[in-house]
Amino acid sequence: MARGIPVRIISASGDEATDGTVKAVKNLDQFGGVVYENENTASADTARRFETSAKKLRDVVIRVATNNQLFGNAANQRYPVNVGETVSFSKVNVSTLYFKNATAGQNGTVNIIGVEE
Repeated sequence: MARGIPVRIISASGDEATDGTVKAVKNLDQFGGVVYENENTASADTARRFETSAKKLRDVVIRVATNNQLFGNAANQRYPVNVGETVSFSKVNVSTLYFKNATAGQNGTVNIIGVEE
């Protein structure tokens, strides 16, 4: 039977991790994070976003609930997503994701759910 090599784990603060700390980190990695959920309805045809400051999410699902939308970044929103369709990301800083009405005057509603990093 192979034996493991002893490893010391040091935190960013310089503290040595205990077995309990290592187990807690493993559990956090498996089931960590808080569910993030948000909804946004356009009030104009300009590009908008869910968050104005950094918000890192994983396992993100975005669904267009009403009126087709265009997704992209701050400079361009070209990716069409129609009503009832979803867009998924494994990891994204949601503050960098912009969306707007695909058709002027047809204010759409967009829902998002993910896990905060």
